[in-house]
Amino acid sequence: MRSDYGLYSVAIVCFILAAVFAASLVPGYPFSETGGMTVTVVFLLIGVIAAAVGYSAKPKAMMREAEPMPAPTPITPIEETPPPAEEPVEPIPPPPPPVPVEEVQAAPEPTPEPAEPSEPTVVASEVEPAPAPQTETPAETTTEKPKPTRRRRKKAAA
Repeated sequence: MRSDYGLYSVAIVCFILAAVFAASLVPGYPFSETGGMTVTVVFLLIGVIAAAVGYSAKPKAMMREAEPMPAPTPITPIEETPPPAEEPVEPIPPPPPPVPVEEVQAAPEPTPEPAEPSEPTVVASEVEPAPAPQTETPAETTTEKPKPTRRRRKKAAA
């Protein structure tokens, strides 16, 4: 028997006893006196507590069982049709070899006569020389130890 049923029955008995004392059916315990009122309130509190604990101890709604998967339909083999006959493709003939071109010798170009040296011109440039590229050194790789896996404790067999 589940524990919530027992707690519900205790709550019902306490409510019945509280009603009996409230109705002054028990001789010697008139409701108008503080003793009769106290007994009634105590039984009411015990009944409410038992009902609340019974409700909280009630098992949660179970998930419905999953509907079984329908049986797979058998696959019928598909008849393979032969591929359509392809028309024969004629191979493309290779391109003809290149025709050698006769080389024509050009007349030598006349050499210019050296001109009189003029004064050198000063060119002011505001271009800064580019810094030398830095070579990267391979970073040292640190090997990290893998974290230990947490293991769950096995529940004791009941």
